[in-house]
Amino acid sequence: MPPTHSNKLSLLIVDDDPAINAMLALVLENQGYQTESAYSVEQAERFIQQKTFALVLLDLGLPPNEHTPEQGLNLLQKIQDQQPTSLVLVLTGQENTAYESIKLGAFDYLNKPIDEQAILNAVQRASLFYQQNQKMHQQGLHSMRIQAEMGEGVKNVRNQAEQKILRHVLFQCDFNIHETARRLGLKRENVYYLMNKYAIQRQTSESD
Repeated sequence: MPPTHSNKLSLLIVDDDPAINAMLALVLENQGYQTESAYSVEQAERFIQQKTFALVLLDLGLPPNEHTPEQGLNLLQKIQDQQPTSLVLVLTGQENTAYESIKLGAFDYLNKPIDEQAILNAVQRASLFYQQNQKMHQQGLHSMRIQAEMGEGVKNVRNQAEQKILRHVLFQCDFNIHETARRLGLKRENVYYLMNKYAIQRQTSESD
């Protein structure tokens, strides 16, 4: 698979399993990402104090309580507080903790056991969101993540961002569903579902 257009985005991997951490780093570096690896909450906290990351891959089961999501969720909140522009993708084996992480501001979640292609697709989607966010900010527009009114909630903010990036990619691809699905790492039926969800028709322009 050819490298994605990541433009050397910085990515922090937080997983206490050295083998999984190394595998993720290798896969993502081959796609053009700059990675740092943390194996504990303490290491992760030092990294986020020293450097700004575009993306964070966060395993929720971290020492000293590897079998509960407590350490991971606490770290997620710290990342949200200290690096609000970072997009966090959590790794978890439990659906209820995945939902909790989304409520706390995670961009997405991935189920264990880890699937390499699913990781690449999720990271690519997050990269597109991040790059579009940065582009809008540089153009003097509000960030997609802060356009929602106070109290609107994470779900509505994410829906707003999801709709914007979908419209943007559809417009770039001249509403070619196959190409849109390829760029977003989605199945075509998922693109149709999202278009229906947001009532996006072929005549819809990016400025609507």
